[in-house]
Amino acid sequence: MQNERVMKRSLGTWSLMAAIYFCVSGGPFGLEPVIQLGPGLAILLILVTPLIWSLPAALMTAELGSAIPEEGGYYAWVKRAMGQPWGFFSGWWSWIYSWVDVAIYPTLFVAYLGRFLELAGYHPSFEQNPWLKWGAGLLVIVPLTLLNIRGTKLMGQSGLTFFFILLAPFVILVLFGMSHVLANPSQAVHPFSADPKGTSGAFSVGLFAVMWNYLGWDSMSTVTGEVKNPQRTVSRALAIGFPVVIVTYLLPVLVGVVVLKDSKAWEEGAWVQVATSLGGRWLGITMAAAGMISSAGQFGAMLLGCSRIPFVLAEDGYLPKWLTQLHAQFGTPVRAILVSAVFYTVLSYESFKDLAVVDVVMYSSSLVLEFLALATLRRKEPEMPRPFRIPGGWAVLTPLLLAPTALIVFAIWSRVNEKGQLAVWASLVALLSGPVIWHLCRPSRGISST
Repeated sequence: MQNERVMKRSLGTWSLMAAIYFCVSGGPFGLEPVIQLGPGLAILLILVTPLIWSLPAALMTAELGSAIPEEGGYYAWVKRAMGQPWGFFSGWWSWIYSWVDVAIYPTLFVAYLGRFLELAGYHPSFEQNPWLKWGAGLLVIVPLTLLNIRGTKLMGQSGLTFFFILLAPFVILVLFGMSHVLANPSQAVHPFSADPKGTSGAFSVGLFAVMWNYLGWDSMSTVTGEVKNPQRTVSRALAIGFPVVIVTYLLPVLVGVVVLKDSKAWEEGAWVQVATSLGGRWLGITMAAAGMISSAGQFGAMLLGCSRIPFVLAEDGYLPKWLTQLHAQFGTPVRAILVSAVFYTVLSYESFKDLAVVDVVMYSSSLVLEFLALATLRRKEPEMPRPFRIPGGWAVLTPLLLAPTALIVFAIWSRVNEKGQLAVWASLVALLSGPVIWHLCRPSRGISST
């Protein structure tokens, strides 16, 4: 039985929406590799991918999150629908995926910290000194870990503050730059592809990158037990967050590709260059600060959601019981938070941005189990109260579940076809760790509690 202190409901609609936003997006930072492939292709992927990939995940999360508002979220859904082994695989794969994904954000924080300092007249040597770079990453890891320990409510309020600070420079950028788009609308989509190898290869790379930028709609389901009135709040937060993510991708990219026309220039930090071109040095500095805020918000939100997975796995006996220890004052799973933060800190020493393929494959595998759980519970428990129910019955549900699954298969096939086999093989090894750990740690075989 879960401890009532952990189940204290303190997240409201807007704070949950902000947390979901940072789990999925964190603003247009991260879209640079997509824009490099060509403005037309980038705009197409930004518009089409969420309809096939994100909408089904958001609707599934709204239905199951409001129907089963338990700590652990998708782990609880899959376990209830398909049994303990599959629930374990879902939780384990998601936690493993987070080790790489969340470790990226301190690296990005340092990159934008470097840009900020350069614009302010300083020239840090982060790239020449990896230990200095890693140490600077602690500036985001330590405070956000402490905020997580101090409670979900404080973390939610901080996330909402980060959300508005992050969006401010992009609102200014769009206001300053939209006249350029309206004056030259064709430049926003031309050329369609800038990849000399052709559109096919660019599409394969871009698809994985955009899928990575649109994944995570279910991430905050793990703290549903800490959400106020989850029967209504979960679906409302998702309904607000879904269009906000698309708009905050689309409008800045439309402006950005018109202002910075050279696709090759779209490297990490390009948004600072666009902001400086439109608004001068002050807007560039503000955009660099927004990059730091984005990375901080993403790290904090992902740590909040992902740390609940080792907590609930430990509660069910798959991981050591000491991970269920709660903070005496704040009632948070302090040891699960700290263990997760240690993994992210160690892995942040190196940049893993090239592992977007591994991220997508690992996340997608867990997501497929969640879709199967949705369909299974519709069949096994048709009378279960569902405050939000995906309308249309099986005629809508079937294509809604098949579309993202087909996209996953196509993305993996196209990546292998474009010589991305190494990343796919790495993903398969990571996936196989699930059955191995299950065999070693399932409660019926016993597990150490210390």
